[in-house]
Amino acid sequence: MSALPYARAWLAWKLHRDEAGQDAVEYVAMLGAVALFLVVAAFALQPALTGAVTAIVNWMGQAINPPAIP
Repeated sequence: MSALPYARAWLAWKLHRDEAGQDAVEYVAMLGAVALFLVVAAFALQPALTGAVTAIVNWMGQAINPPAIP
């Protein structure tokens, strides 16, 4: 038996086998990819996020403690 028919038979067997449980693995892989993306995005946008949070805190501080009327 030459290698080519053996390789074709092996590839056909691999492609046509049952894929039960595949969805769970793909779901976990996708969740991992999204989590990794969010972590990288948070570190990349850290200066902008820090500036935005600081601006909001300052705005809220002024709203809670309005300036005294002379």
